[in-house]
Amino acid sequence: MRGDPSVAVDAAGAATPDAPLAFRAVRGGMWVALSSWWTIVAGFAANIVLTRLLAPEAFGVFALAMFFAQALRVQPRLGLGYAFGQHPRTDGETLGTFLTMDLSAAAAGLALIVAAMPVLLALGYGALTVQVAALLGLAATVESVTSTGTTLLEKELRFGQVSVIQAVVFPLSYAPALWLAARGEGVWSLVAQNVTYNVLYLVGVAALLARGWGRLRGVGWSFSRDLARRFLRFGAGVGLGLLGVTLLMQLDNLLVGSLVGVAVLGYYDRAYRTAQWPGTLLNALIARTGFYTYARLQDDAERLGRALRMMVWLIAALALPVALAVFVAAPDLLVLLYGERWLPSVPYLRVLALVAGARPLVDNANTLFAAVGKPWLAARLTGAQVAVLAAAGLPLVWRWGALGACLAVALATGAGLFLVLRRLDDAVPGTARELVAPALAAVVALAGGLAIGGLPFVSALGVGLRVAVKAGGAATLFAVAIVAVQPRQARERVAYVMRLARAERE
Repeated sequence: MRGDPSVAVDAAGAATPDAPLAFRAVRGGMWVALSSWWTIVAGFAANIVLTRLLAPEAFGVFALAMFFAQALRVQPRLGLGYAFGQHPRTDGETLGTFLTMDLSAAAAGLALIVAAMPVLLALGYGALTVQVAALLGLAATVESVTSTGTTLLEKELRFGQVSVIQAVVFPLSYAPALWLAARGEGVWSLVAQNVTYNVLYLVGVAALLARGWGRLRGVGWSFSRDLARRFLRFGAGVGLGLLGVTLLMQLDNLLVGSLVGVAVLGYYDRAYRTAQWPGTLLNALIARTGFYTYARLQDDAERLGRALRMMVWLIAALALPVALAVFVAAPDLLVLLYGERWLPSVPYLRVLALVAGARPLVDNANTLFAAVGKPWLAARLTGAQVAVLAAAGLPLVWRWGALGACLAVALATGAGLFLVLRRLDDAVPGTARELVAPALAAVVALAGGLAIGGLPFVSALGVGLRVAVKAGGAATLFAVAIVAVQPRQARERVAYVMRLARAERE
């Protein structure tokens, strides 16, 4: 098999004038990755404790309330941060227009949330759910204001500073949650974590911006209606896409919580969150550094194509083994992490784990479309998935409850992956072929992992060892299989990433 041309070309390009930007992007990406993985570890540990302390109803109420709080936000629907990030200039007119529009959208979202509370009560939702939604809506407004600040920082590729703040704030935000959960405060412990995180994150971002405030203030801010219209035209496509993502990620919560009940939604939510490990590991890299990297390369089709193919292969090679490990070890994993009372989540977890392995590929494509100035394409593709989820979800949840929601999510993600790969292959031929080897390796790992789990000596092990053997076996089989299918390409791409890491340390 031929070697990957991106390795030689990009290595040679390290000496070009673009090298500082490339290494800044790599440095930022590594800070983002490290921060993301640290917050995953911290959140993972804290959520294990919370899940053991709280009843399923607490997670169900929180998930349903969070749907309302996020769906009613205005600022993300306008996509102004993406429009500002994609805009080539950062002068006083650009800053003044962006800040005026983005902060006004945050205020409008708060007003909409307040207005929606009596409507939700009239629709028959419980008072506790509505109260939680109101407080989460207030926290979402703080999140909107914070995102305005992080957009200013990240356009200058200051990912590292933002990531350090997140890495410090995130574990601290769980302190009040754990204290309240230990006192039996139920869902309010989850609310406390969300509010604390958003407030502390805002304080940290504001402190970073204050350090550069003199420079920003000296550029002579102004508001341009023409630029505002351009921002809205670009951002509306991104915003609709983000609305679609919100519905795609949370519409199932609305269906299960409304049609089945918050207790079942609690079991479903824990399964869903556990299944999201692959996406959580990769999301920050895709959504943040991926967007700015693609945006910088949008006028260089050859380099953009190489970057895209590399990203697709890496995402599949990293996400699929985690998803397979979760699938194979699901029953023992839930007992080990949360206790036996969460065993009803097993069938949900297994379906959703396989779905989550493919989800980062769709997210990466949406990020690419937004970065190269085609936000409406991302919005249409996401809208198609939401349409599948809504059309299939209602009858499936009505008939099979939360398991029906899992099947609807699988159908929507499958449709999205098919549409995305077709679009990407038209734009960059060979993109879909990058998934052949990971897909073959996944089949081998799934079959082998289930076979390992069925061995008598494995069943006789303690629960912790069973999880290690099943999950580790599936992941190891995936790694061996993908190297066997494409040995040269796998070695070169892993070596390329390691060279970038060493260059960054030096």
